[in-house]
Amino acid sequence: MPDKTVIFIEPAGSKANVFDNYMKLPLLGSLYLGTILHNAGYTVKIINENILGRKISPFELNADYLCMSCLTLTSNRAKEIMIKAREIFPDIKIIAGGIHPSLLPDDFISLADHIVIGEAETIIIDVIEGKYAEKIIEGRRIEDLDDLPLINYRLLQGCETMDVIPVMTSRGCPFDCNFCTVTKVFGKKFRMQSVERIMAELKNALTYFSTNRIFFYDDNFTASKKRANEIMDSIIKENINIYWGAQTRVDISHDEKMLAKMYQAGCGKVYIGFESIDDKTLAAFHKAQTRNDIEKAIDIIHKYGINIHGMFMLGEDNDTLENIDATRDFAIQQGINTVQFMIMTPFPGTQLYEKLSSENRFLHGDWDYYDGMHVVYKPKNMSPLELQQASIKCYKGFYSFERVLQESLYAIFNIIHDALLWDFKNVASYDSYTFFVRVGARYIISRHIKLSRAYYRYLSSFS
Repeated sequence: MPDKTVIFIEPAGSKANVFDNYMKLPLLGSLYLGTILHNAGYTVKIINENILGRKISPFELNADYLCMSCLTLTSNRAKEIMIKAREIFPDIKIIAGGIHPSLLPDDFISLADHIVIGEAETIIIDVIEGKYAEKIIEGRRIEDLDDLPLINYRLLQGCETMDVIPVMTSRGCPFDCNFCTVTKVFGKKFRMQSVERIMAELKNALTYFSTNRIFFYDDNFTASKKRANEIMDSIIKENINIYWGAQTRVDISHDEKMLAKMYQAGCGKVYIGFESIDDKTLAAFHKAQTRNDIEKAIDIIHKYGINIHGMFMLGEDNDTLENIDATRDFAIQQGINTVQFMIMTPFPGTQLYEKLSSENRFLHGDWDYYDGMHVVYKPKNMSPLELQQASIKCYKGFYSFERVLQESLYAIFNIIHDALLWDFKNVASYDSYTFFVRVGARYIISRHIKLSRAYYRYLSSFS
């Protein structure tokens, strides 16, 4: 049995990214890798700063190996941890991985002993055992995802505080959106776990937690309609009691029988990247959808009792201040349940990043602000500050006090009504996530504005 300790770290983003402070879900890569090493006899700890609700002390990193997994927006914090860990524990071996190191390995070349690009499950034991001499190591994609171990969630410190369980059943995406990092890291081939394995994943996850709320991390849970239908059939047949959400696309509305099954199987919300209501912008994003497709999808999904979290991206070169306002109005008129109005963000390795780089349109390279909440490039039809203010205006309009009050009163009325009748069959429809997002969104945006005032002043220097 190896007498070695391995610590995985998932750092928090900057304080300016207020939504990061409310995300209490871990990345699954560290959980899979940690489980593999734990099963091989290593002592493993997985630390997620958001889940712990604090920044870890470097003195907590007394281990043989430190594995750092980070996104672009958490990469600065990752470097800070790595530097301090090396100062205090000079013999520690540091391995960097995750999306940002995979897309921009040179960012960590001076800090890490090894940088693993892409998927690491098939090589992690060899990396830890020192079988690679090279600095940058190419991972290998797993062709059969059923070979992954069932996750040991107990390796994650603070996991008992999570009220949503993350599960992933596929990797890769057959689409080619120009702003997305998924195909760069996981490829365009859509790889899927078997339905039998997915049932095992769900049953395993439920043994670790008291909640039955599941979020499927798949980038497109319904990319295979056949598989999605089979998953729903199995959940219903095996009477697996879960309340879940998943990311999908507007084409989910093409299979209404599947939508009915999804609701029956416990689906409460789908997360859809609408991105824009302008067909030219959608074409520029390579989204393979139109505004008409979006409108039809919203109507059909709602018809089956499933809530929608719509994600819009503001600031593409076809955007104007007028059609950004129209996007907010569209979200309200269409009855989308919750929204994100994210500022277009060019992540390293994407087509969008290469385009803006070639046009010399970046304002800076401080990764703390590459979070979808801050403008980091020069838009075409407005100033950076105007785009920043337009995104805030969208949030304030959608989550206005009047709308929040109306929704709150409606939810309270329904709960009291059911209590008086002693009929709680609709309790699952009281989507607490939606309720708290609507109630708390104005506070979150206000806090974002307060923390970003210096950045707004910086943006005002650009015409």
